[in-house]
Amino acid sequence: MEFLREDGHRLLLGSVGLLAISFSVALAVRTCSRWLLVRETFNEGLPTDGRVLDAYVLTEGQGRAGLQHAIVGFRAADGREYRLDIDTDRRRPLGAQVRLRYLPSSPEQAVLVEAGRGTVRTVLTLLFLTGLGLVGVLLTVLSLL
Repeated sequence: MEFLREDGHRLLLGSVGLLAISFSVALAVRTCSRWLLVRETFNEGLPTDGRVLDAYVLTEGQGRAGLQHAIVGFRAADGREYRLDIDTDRRRPLGAQVRLRYLPSSPEQAVLVEAGRGTVRTVLTLLFLTGLGLVGVLLTVLSLL
């Protein structure tokens, strides 16, 4: 019986380890691809002005401050109008003008110029995901011993 219990723990430990590795790799790929898109948009994108059409806050509950969002509308160079739901670092009044950059091939993925490229946040996220992946490797190796 002891043998079966030990194998069950090893299986659980290995499964959690593989899940942590998979999760960290998937999020790292998503983070890098998003950062590359933002970088390309800043380097090659067209500048435009947008207006805040609406604003709201996603509350986190329990009295904590929520994430600010703004619905921004802008007109692309081809004359089409777009509306984006953008999370922002501060509250924006309705009608406020904001600077955007967008790629002509995907104006629906425009970025706020003032938000920056997000390099520091990306590096910190990747460091965290690397740590999570290493914990996953450690758990997987321990399950094999």
